[in-house]
Amino acid sequence: MGIIKTNKVIAAVIVFTAVCLSAYIGIPVSADEPAQKASSIEKFLFGEALPEEAYIIIDKLQNEIKKNPINNANYAAIAFFYDYLGAYGKALEAITSEIKYTPEKSEWDIIYGNFAREYLNLNRLGDVRKPALKSLKFNSRNIASRMILLKYYILKGRYREACLELKILSRLDKETDFYYEIYAYCFDRIKNGNDIIELFKELVKTNPDSYLAHRILGTAIRDFSYGDMEKNLPMMMESFNKALELNPKYIPIYISISNTYMYLGLKTNNKSYLKESLNQINKAYKLDQKNLKLAYCAGYIFLAMDEYDKGIERLEYVFNRGFNDQDTSELLAAAYNNKAYSYYETGKNIKEGLKIIDKAIMLDPNNGMILSTKAELLYKAKRFKEAYEYIQMAIKLKPDEPGIKQDLANIEKAMKGK
Repeated sequence: MGIIKTNKVIAAVIVFTAVCLSAYIGIPVSADEPAQKASSIEKFLFGEALPEEAYIIIDKLQNEIKKNPINNANYAAIAFFYDYLGAYGKALEAITSEIKYTPEKSEWDIIYGNFAREYLNLNRLGDVRKPALKSLKFNSRNIASRMILLKYYILKGRYREACLELKILSRLDKETDFYYEIYAYCFDRIKNGNDIIELFKELVKTNPDSYLAHRILGTAIRDFSYGDMEKNLPMMMESFNKALELNPKYIPIYISISNTYMYLGLKTNNKSYLKESLNQINKAYKLDQKNLKLAYCAGYIFLAMDEYDKGIERLEYVFNRGFNDQDTSELLAAAYNNKAYSYYETGKNIKEGLKIIDKAIMLDPNNGMILSTKAELLYKAKRFKEAYEYIQMAIKLKPDEPGIKQDLANIEKAMKGK
């Protein structure tokens, strides 16, 4: 989430970004003595380990290989850790050794899937398809290998084959939204937005009864409309409405529509779009009144509408129930900041404003804009020495921000005249 200071108020801005999806390399467990315990591997799967830890384990594994060069699990594990480090060439070498010592056809679907994965990581597209298909020959239900094959078809521009793979994946796992996952992948790797839109148009043709396909097509049109977003709104809504027609109880569709109107409202400064954004969230609330994502969205919209009390109420509800990641913390801090700044603007309730801005600082202590708001409130309270301390901290973080420079000048002038 991005926050910027405009007319001395922090405004929330929706930034559509691809979701970074963690992936993993499969590790066979058929060897008599697996090299790593599951708990150690899981630490890396969740991205919680430092690179230094991976190198330490790799050194240990290499020593184990010298003692017992035929234990295929050691090669599998070392490939995993090289993959974690982004050393895909070395991971590929380790997998090559792994298959040499793996009993014939024993978990070869995983190994050949890993071959395909590393070729994809190395952008060696010409080498991806063959091992991916070989993996599926041993196990046609291997989802990881099908995802690799799907990505290969997309990067090669073979959209019809990609659509068929996506259809198979959706049958294999009906709980996962593979359409959204692959959209995030495309967003990050395909430069031409029109190519992504064409891919998802093809997906809709191949899977016309998939509400997930229609939702993502609407999302793609929205995200790549740029200056034509308002003009393309009917096309987006056609896709979103079709998705709702197919599944009126799927809450993410309402959120996608809400985000669309939210972005338009911020882009055009048209409050009616913000009201429609909130209207979509209220429709979804009827399906699930305890949904934290909906409360978060409502808080975001209220902040954009300058209804800070309502925004704070929703965001505190979310935050206090465990939905307190960095984005939520920063958004709640922005809401506190804007509420506190409204007191600065009116010159009333300055003490209350200082209490509120302290809440913002606790959540986002290194935000120069928020620190400058505290400096401004202290300035209003004629506590110039404290104001100077906070504006100094703010300007170190935001040295080129015009508003903060002006705050510094005002405070320095007040201190000289005191």
